Amino acid sequence: MSSVPAAACDLDGGVTLRARITTLAQRAGLVLVIVLLTIVFQAFNPVFLSQGNLVEIFRSGALYFVVACASTMIFVGGGLDFSIGATFPLGGIVAGALMLAGLPWPIAILLGVVAGGLVGLVNAAVIVRFDVPPLIATLGSFFAFGGLITVYTGGTNLFGFPDTFNALGQGHLLGIPYLVYYAVVIGIVFHVLLERTVFGYETRIAGGNRAAASANGVRVKSLDLRLYGLSGATTALAGIMFMARTSTASPVAGGSALTFQVITAIIIGGTSLFGGTGTITGTALGILLFAVLNNGLAVVNVNSLYQNIFIGVILVAAVAFDQAQRRRRFTARR
Repeated sequence: MSSVPAAACDLDGGVTLRARITTLAQRAGLVLVIVLLTIVFQAFNPVFLSQGNLVEIFRSGALYFVVACASTMIFVGGGLDFSIGATFPLGGIVAGALMLAGLPWPIAILLGVVAGGLVGLVNAAVIVRFDVPPLIATLGSFFAFGGLITVYTGGTNLFGFPDTFNALGQGHLLGIPYLVYYAVVIGIVFHVLLERTVFGYETRIAGGNRAAASANGVRVKSLDLRLYGLSGATTALAGIMFMARTSTASPVAGGSALTFQVITAIIIGGTSLFGGTGTITGTALGILLFAVLNNGLAVVNVNSLYQNIFIGVILVAAVAFDQAQRRRRFTARR
């Protein structure tokens, strides 16, 4: 009888080893692509590797990465959040309106983050209470809250915020923008949360098999509330950072462009569209790839409209690769 568990352990170990090798190979492939793109763009325009442009690459990807950290957690937990494109400007609009009403900016920031968290909780409530698929629930939120923002602002920007607030998004330390430091700190926090805490462990096993996780004592509905609430709050915070950087709260910030670029970067980084697997470091590489690509196309004077073509092609390729990896995992377990 003891031989059966031993065989199972060997199989699990083999699957885990193959999964780790695949993950490392995927990250190495991403690094290689980033290096190759860098070489190409540098050949076309030597400005690409200048200090100023490198700083701009990391600054442009910083806020996308902040949003992607929380979205990665949702993906690993077996969910999906399309509402980030509306939650991003919502945080800025709420915080900006409160500042213009005379509220101190630290409190306005807090309430803007809370507003984003409430959007996430609404998403989770619709999903767990009414069994609405995450794609439909969060896409509905994207349009609903995006519409509310447009109605409230009349489609116009908010501006005139305190200089002390704007400095949070425009300052530098040792030549590196504050936004990059914020992103690094938030990335570390989410990495630890996913890899070193019970919350992260429960997220991973729930994403792999929700029924099995529930049978083993994981409160999956409560977990969904925490995941979507965290995503909404973090995305709103990123939107507030963007507001500080531009000194403007724009109702058209974020949108579908942010949504699809973040989701594509997460999948490219090795997070499965079907849950259970994914890392923050992989997401960071996916975000960096897009930051290099978008910046490089601009530096070599390629029309920005072509960016959508690249995003579409990369998204399809990443999902196809994820499907292939999923089939291999299932085959290995048989």
